[in-house]
Amino acid sequence: MNPMKHAGFTLIELLIALAISAILAVGTFYLVQTSRQTQTTLVERNEMRSQLTRVVRKLESDIRQWVPDRPVRDAFGQEVAALVVDENGLSLTRAGWARSELLELLTDNSSITPSKRSQLQRVRYRLAEEGSELCPLPDDEATFNESPQGCLIRSFLWQLDDDGRLEWQHQQLFRPIRALQFRFLGRVGDELRFFDNWPPDTPEVLDSAPILVAIEVKLMLPEVELERLIAVPMQREDVQEAADATS
Repeated sequence: MNPMKHAGFTLIELLIALAISAILAVGTFYLVQTSRQTQTTLVERNEMRSQLTRVVRKLESDIRQWVPDRPVRDAFGQEVAALVVDENGLSLTRAGWARSELLELLTDNSSITPSKRSQLQRVRYRLAEEGSELCPLPDDEATFNESPQGCLIRSFLWQLDDDGRLEWQHQQLFRPIRALQFRFLGRVGDELRFFDNWPPDTPEVLDSAPILVAIEVKLMLPEVELERLIAVPMQREDVQEAADATS
């Protein structure tokens, strides 16, 4: 009887099989990692887009409800225009601040009750420098960027006129932002002009006092720029002119 011959893999065949298996395993690992990273990137971009949409809606809501005939007084008793832009950002008086019993109860300002608080609100938009109290450095060091960036802050006061005891309440709307810019579209007679400040710095060179028509808001993000032109409510002069034109 012939001895049985045992067929099997040679050492070279085993090494080749192991090498192919290792290559397939590494390729599968990188494919899964790439898929996860792509999914994470898409989720982050969608979240950023949704957050930006909410920020723009908030800006539009505040600007479109601007009350042009309600200036305020600061802590020194000085009158401040209903809308002003300065080193502190854009400040304006807006309507439509709904009263909420729960919100008032949750605040530590016991001197302002729902029955006393006005439905007008003083709000401010500004860019806080990264690393400041309003824009602390991120916990994740990987998100830190050496280029100048900051946080978009919306602040408000519990009442319009400051008696010296009021403190701004702050809300961080978005980060990171490289720059926040405002321009003001005003009507001077029959002409529309953009101004970098409001009220304009040199009204004496104009034939008539400019009337604010819209505010251009530009948000400069690390990768993109977002620009919106937001119309403001008609002022009394505009309403009177419209009434005279139809009468």
